[in-house]
Formats: sequence, C-alpha cells, structure tokens
Amino acid sequence: MPPYDARGEENGAKRHRAVLIGVEHYTGTRNDLPAVATNLRLMREALTDGTTGVMRPEDLVVVPGQGGPSATVSPLRVRAALSSARDGVDGLLVVYFAGHGIVRPDGSDLNLMFTDSRVTRDRHHPFVDTLSWRDDVMPELRNSRADWVVVILDCCFAGNALAAFSPAAGQNFALLTAAEPGVEIPPGDPGTGTEFTAALHRLLTTGEGEPVTFTRIVTGIRRAMAPLKAVDGHPWIPDERRHGDDVVLALAALPEPSEPAPSPAPPLPPSPAGPPSASPAPSPSSGPPPPADAPQAVAATGRKRRAASLCRALSALVGRMTRTTAVVLAGVVALAGAGAWFLLGPTQGDDCGSPLELRVLTDPDLRPTVKKAADAYLERDDAGCRTVGITVYDAKATDAVEAFRSSSLWQAPPAACPPSGDCLRPQRDVGAQPDIWIPAAGSAWQRATAGGASGGTTAAATGTGEPAADVAKSVVDLDRLGPVAYTPMVLGVPDTMRLAQSLQTDDPLNRIVSALQEAQPAEILRPDPEGTEGALLATDALYTASRAGYVSTVETRMAQALPRMPSTARELMCALARSSNNGLEDKAAVLVPEQTLAQFNLSAGKAGRPDCATEALAHRVAHYPSDVPMLDLPFVRVTWAGADRDADERKAAVEEFHDWLATDPDAQKAFTDDGFRGAGESGPAPPGAGSVLRSEDNATAVREQIPATGPSTDVSASLTNALNRYRGALGPGRVLYLLDNSTSTADKRVWDGTGGAKELVARSMSSLGAKDSYGVWLAAVEEGRPATDHVPFGLRAGDGDGAQKAVTGARTAAYNARIADGLSDALDTLRNGTTDAEQPRLLVLVTDGEDLEAVEEDERKELVAKAAGTPLVRIVTVSLQSGACADGRLGDRLADASGGRCLDPAADIAVELAAEVAKAGTGDAE
Repeated sequence: MPPYDARGEENGAKRHRAVLIGVEHYTGTRNDLPAVATNLRLMREALTDGTTGVMRPEDLVVVPGQGGPSATVSPLRVRAALSSARDGVDGLLVVYFAGHGIVRPDGSDLNLMFTDSRVTRDRHHPFVDTLSWRDDVMPELRNSRADWVVVILDCCFAGNALAAFSPAAGQNFALLTAAEPGVEIPPGDPGTGTEFTAALHRLLTTGEGEPVTFTRIVTGIRRAMAPLKAVDGHPWIPDERRHGDDVVLALAALPEPSEPAPSPAPPLPPSPAGPPSASPAPSPSSGPPPPADAPQAVAATGRKRRAASLCRALSALVGRMTRTTAVVLAGVVALAGAGAWFLLGPTQGDDCGSPLELRVLTDPDLRPTVKKAADAYLERDDAGCRTVGITVYDAKATDAVEAFRSSSLWQAPPAACPPSGDCLRPQRDVGAQPDIWIPAAGSAWQRATAGGASGGTTAAATGTGEPAADVAKSVVDLDRLGPVAYTPMVLGVPDTMRLAQSLQTDDPLNRIVSALQEAQPAEILRPDPEGTEGALLATDALYTASRAGYVSTVETRMAQALPRMPSTARELMCALARSSNNGLEDKAAVLVPEQTLAQFNLSAGKAGRPDCATEALAHRVAHYPSDVPMLDLPFVRVTWAGADRDADERKAAVEEFHDWLATDPDAQKAFTDDGFRGAGESGPAPPGAGSVLRSEDNATAVREQIPATGPSTDVSASLTNALNRYRGALGPGRVLYLLDNSTSTADKRVWDGTGGAKELVARSMSSLGAKDSYGVWLAAVEEGRPATDHVPFGLRAGDGDGAQKAVTGARTAAYNARIADGLSDALDTLRNGTTDAEQPRLLVLVTDGEDLEAVEEDERKELVAKAAGTPLVRIVTVSLQSGACADGRLGDRLADASGGRCLDPAADIAVELAAEVAKAGTGDAE
C-alpha cells in the first residue's frame, strides 16, 4: 500500500504533531551541548518548510520553547508533552530528541538525560531526573492514538533503544537512531548542528522527484554518515526499526522554475471587495520562529506562511498568464483574498472553561484497566463541555507507599541527597501529588498508614477501624472508600506439569510449591516485589515456601532463569512468551494476578489477549494459595493539607468518580472485560457471562467460586520484613575476583588490551558501590603460597577508581596459577566475616583456561562439593579460551553447583560479566 501521507487529502482533517526535544544545558557533570539549539532550528525548518514540510508551524511543540542556552528541560515537562501528544494526535506524530543518553552496565535501559539529570550509586534509582526509553517513553507512545508514530533519537547510545522497541499489535511505528547499539557520538558544531541531524535536514529538504519516506531516509542517512566516524573510531551507522509499511516525512522538493523573459503583465481586473483584514502576507523568513509554547503566535506564523506560499504561486502565474486566463485569475484573486483573510484572521476561541483535573495514582499492574475506565468517565455540562479531566499514572508500589509515609517531601523535597543518591523524592519517584490512589491491595494502604518512628500519615478507613495516629511528617489524609474490583493472586502452573487437583484451593503456597517441585523440575517466578503490591504479597509467602531456607537461594534461582527481573505480571508473561525463553516457559510456574493469567490463556484472535502473547506460551491452571491475600483494588481519597481553594469541589468530584467506578455497569465492565472480578456487595462478584474468566480457554484454568484468601489482619509488618529480606539479598554484596596472572595469559594475548583479563575485571568493578566489600587476588604464586592480595578484600568507600587502577596496573608472574587452592580459600573468605546468610556473595574466576584444565579430578570433586555449600556463593568462571564451559568441564560444574555461570568467548563476556557483578553489587556504571 502507498506510504502514509499526512498532507494527503484523506488525512487533511486529522491532528498531526511534532514534539521536538532538545537539551542544550546540563547542571551536573555532563557537558553542555551547544549544537542542540541548531538541531532544533533545522528540524523546525525541515518539518514546516512551505514546499516539502509535512507539518504546519502550529503543529510543533518545542521543548524548551524559549529561554536560550540556559533553558531548563525537565523530565516532567517532556513527559507531559508526550502524554498530550499521545491523546491528542490521530494523524502523524513525530518525536525528536537531541541530548545526552546513558545506559546501564549491561547496555540495557537507555535513559534520556535532561538539565538536572545525574547518576547515583543507588541500584534501584541509578539515574535521577531522566526518562527511561523502556519504562517511560516507549509505553507512553505504544498507547498513542496516532495513525503513525516516528521517533528520532540523536544521542549517545541511541541504538540501545532498539532492544526495547515494542509497538502495540497493528501499530504503525518507526524508530531512527543516530547510531548502532553501544556507540557514542560526537557533540557536533554549534554553528551547523550535529552531523546526524544536519544530514537528516538535507535529506528532508532536498528530495526532488518523489516524497521522502522513512525507508528512503534510512538509506540516505546511512550513505551520508558512512565517511564519518563515531567516538573511539567506531563506524557511524544509523540504525532503525519499523513496524508498519512506510510513512512520508517530506514532500518532493520541486525544482525552481526558470525565469521567463520579462514582459508587461496585462492589467488585472479589479478584485471584488474582500474582508477588510486582508493584506499582503509578510515573508515567512522575516524574524525567528515563535516559541512553541506561544500557540497564538505559532498559529499566526503558520497562517502567514501558507498565505505567503499562495501569493508566490499567484505571482508566478501572473508572469506566465495569457489574456485567455485573465478572467479566470480574477476569480482566483477573489478566492485568494478570502483565503488570506482565513489564513491571517484570528483563531477560534474555546468557549469551555478549564475542567477540574483529577490525578489518579495506581499500581503498575492496574494502570491499563484503570486508564480504560477513566477514559470512559466523561462528564460534560449542558453546553457539552467536560467538567472533569482525569490523568492516570503509575509508580512502583514501594515508591508510592514510602512517598505517602513521608508525604511532606512531596511539597518540600530534600535540598540534597547523600552521595549514594539513595533518598526519597516523591516528585521524582512517583510524580505529581495525586487526588486518588488505587493500589492493588489494601495491604499497600496499611503500609502507608502504619504509625511509627519512620513516619506515616493520618488515615481514616470507612468502616475499618480507628484512624492512625498523626505524625509530624504527615501532610495528607488517606481515606479508604472501598474496593472497585478484585482479583486473587494465583500460582499459574502449565497444564503439562503434574500437580494434584486437590491442591488448587485451600492450601498454603509452600505446600503447593513443594508438591510441584517434588513431581518434576520447576522454576517459581514472580515480578519485582518493589514494583507491584501483588508481587510483594506473593514474595512474602514465597520466602516462607523456600525449602532451602535462604532468600538468596530463591532470588538466585530467579536471576538465573530471568536475568532481568520483570517489573509487572504482564512483563513477566511477555518475557516467557519470547522464543528465547521457550526452555524455561515449559517448567515455569508464575505468581501473578488471576486476571493476568486469564488474559494470557486466551487463544490467538480472542479479544483481550495481550499483544505479546504467542503460541509458545503454555496454557496455565490457576492455584489459589490460602496464605496470599486477595487483591481488592481499594479506592483511596487523597486530601492534602493546605489545599483548600477548591477542596469541596474536588472532594465531590472524587467521591462521584468512586461511586461510578464501584457501581456503574460501564465502569465495572472495564474491569471485568480485563479479567477482574467485579465489586459485589460483600466481596468479589461471580464472573458474568461475558467475562474473560468464563471464556472457553479458561474453563478448566480458573475457579468460578473462590475461597477467601490471605489473613484478615494487618500484614504491613510482615510485608516490610519481606521487602527488607529481598533488598538484603540484592546487596550490598561481597565480591572477590581471582585473576589468573600466569605468563601464559600474556603469551596468548588475553592479559592486556580491550577484552583482556585486566580490562574485563576493571570494567565490571563499575557495578560495585561504596557499600560493597570486594577485592582482587592474583592466582599465579609459588606452590604452597596463598594468592596475592592485590586489592585487599573489604569496603572500598570512595576508592572505586583506585581499585580499578590497581587492577589495570597488575603484572603477570612466572608461576602456574593455583586455581584449586585459590578457589577454596576465596570461598572461605566470602563465607566468613558476616552472619548475614542472605547477603549476596560472588566469586569471579578469570583465566586463560590452561591452569583451570590442569586441576586434578579429585580436587575438582572437592571444589564442586564446597561450591554447593552454604551460605551460597555464586561462582562465575570467565575463560578467555574456548572449551572451559563445555558440559562436564570444571567451569560448567562449578556454575551448576553454585547457581553461577560460565562465560567463554562465545558470549559477550564484558557485558555478561558486568551484569553478573551488578546482581551482587550496589553500583551502576554509566
């Protein structure tokens, strides 16, 4: 089919928009980028050119709109622009970003950086005041109503966005990145802009003969950048992903007409009287373009540009006109006068007043459904104007709870954070102050309102007991009005696995898990308990169910199964649906909400089936643990101290929205269509005939009638303990490197240089923080002597750079590497010196493989047995020569015994080793 054309007749009435984001000024350690201002000018020119542009000037939103080189760009402002475009555009949406980009040590999670962005050592929030492409930008644009979405990223590591490119099914979406994954690019010249954007401007404005489509741009931009080099001499190759056919980004540039010989123009007949405001249009090149945040100025400029184009066309026609066409031109001039009046006249004002805006904070597992319900809640007065607007956003469950417990920080953030960056900033971690909070379960409300020295809020629970004590840090009341829907947490077991049907209800999680794992190999998975309340409730029960007795065992097994912990139940199921995880999918039992399981059980083509679901997913049967509480989706009214101006109006609007959600059939349908159980008079309502739970695909998977699950008492203390144990299992950690520095490593050229033993160790140490204990031993010593303590094991607060320099300065020794003795001593060191059995411990062996293979079989058996001991120490063996990781070899056996890994040249060792160290450490590299 032909490429999508925003200027085509069929799309003329649609709303198009370009959001141009450029960050020139940075306050932290990042250098300013003066070329960005030129980039924004070039993109404005290219998209709104009178001949080739596919946008009108009023279609542009530029961030920052004004302020010059020192203008501040915040992630909140950018996210608001993206959200507005997501909801307001039904034609072409172009998003352009120029600024700094940053990624995690393993190359994942590209973050776009803004004026006040910075990097910390906090493993949970390493990047502050940034937007994650994976978690923030892509989900926002995936839900866009636009016919076509085109994103252009001109930043370092732009290509790393490609791994998280995940459009919705059937969505037309294209992504163009300035370079391939892992590549940094030069900052550009202030006068001409960055090389990438300058080349893009040329392609968009000089495409003679035919329209410039996305696919033509990809070919042209790669050809243009081929002679250039990126940072460190990398080839400069722009990259792309496209989901859909093609889209026009610039019209054909018509060649300039040759000037005819001068001849006197025939006299024009007098034009009919037009509107008195009609006047010649000024040149579109006179003066700078208006700020993007001045819509009237932008609209006026757009009208003037169109009028100028019309006048130029008429002038050309006059120069070539014959007497025969004079009368025709008279009519054209009359129309031109009316057109100029239309193009230059004032814009129509909006007769509606601003609606009362309600902000709804919810759990990440709930956001799609709550957003759908909010969209259906349209209130308009007699004039047809909307009286209430609703913005739905989500935040990690633990961040929301901690923010409410220290609610005054929402209004007065801390002036500074400690060097670790580990401090609470609700505006950063959660978002704007909400009027409504819909967590997944009442347990979140219990945790937020629990009194104690650490903080808390005043609370009133309708029909649930006495208010909690007022605490000094409280500036908010949380009134629990009642549930709007329900869904139980279930253990979803593939129907190919053996498990007694009698265990489907009324048994605690530990009994179900034990029976499942005794019958066959099985992995128990759940999302990040920091992210959703349901995952935290499941984690609390899961730790009790762990037969090994250590939380680190549970978390290590999950980290082995899924290296990146999914944030939500949906992300967990999507991860299993990917073909790369097929081996895991067949033996994975998942702790997820029943509604998520029911949606992913649906057959292909069924309404409600998630976009990422594939035929690789097994059909799962829900088992209902008796010790995991039901998710009851409580509606909580949030009232802020000092917010008195419209308090009565806001309270009434909030209560009316609650009543509608809890009782209106249309509202309840939004939940039941997604697999939730409706809100009955005294608990969950049985699923109706149209519910996903009653579909044929779920006939044997879920129970129509379910027992009450979980304790009825306050579980906040238990959940807080589970969360602390989970965090303890993630660090701070104890990491010891055993480095083979025998002369054979130099002989084989794997000691120095990029990819060498020293560089790999030093690079991975960036994943260690000030709270971690770590050290480096050199294994090549005289027989009978212990390994050389090159970087003494212990806390290295503030001395990470010194440790890395010591490693890069290490030298080889003319001895064999004492691998067996070094491993045994290192295991003892990591297990001693602390009583915390759940603290992560990691032993990294880096070798050329020669002395590893020389270990005798008796010593191998002893090492493997010791590696399987407790407390758990994960062993990661890095062999710089192939073969050591083959089945049955020592590296493979150590990995199996300890839950570790064996890496050889077949893997991307640098990336994989950094990721393994990051699981134990508390730092993050840039």
